Amino acid sequence: MSWDADLIDDRGHNEGSWNFTHNCNGMIAAAMETLGQPRPPEASRILPIGPAWWYSLDGKSGPEGKAFLAGIIGALEADPLHFKAMNPANGWGSYEQLLETLRSMRDAVPAWPTTWSANG
Repeated sequence: MSWDADLIDDRGHNEGSWNFTHNCNGMIAAAMETLGQPRPPEASRILPIGPAWWYSLDGKSGPEGKAFLAGIIGALEADPLHFKAMNPANGWGSYEQLLETLRSMRDAVPAWPTTWSANG
């Protein structure tokens, strides 16, 4: 199972699509807590994959999503040993792969209007 995110411009053109395993959702939720951002409401919690963090990205403008992702990336980079310890035992996903995906998402936001669509 995985989450999906798309960045769509105001003409309906897809600026990028990403997909990543739910196995690293706990890392993102922990990073959000580090930033003082609330976890998604309990109603959006999907067990056993953890908090549905992508609800916080879904519907944001490109720049809002870029700032949101930059915060998560910064928190992850600030304590790599803590987050690497959360790597899934089954080997599906890792701290490094998650960072690579989130950086790609952050860096894809263009100067023109876009909106994030995210689901899991």
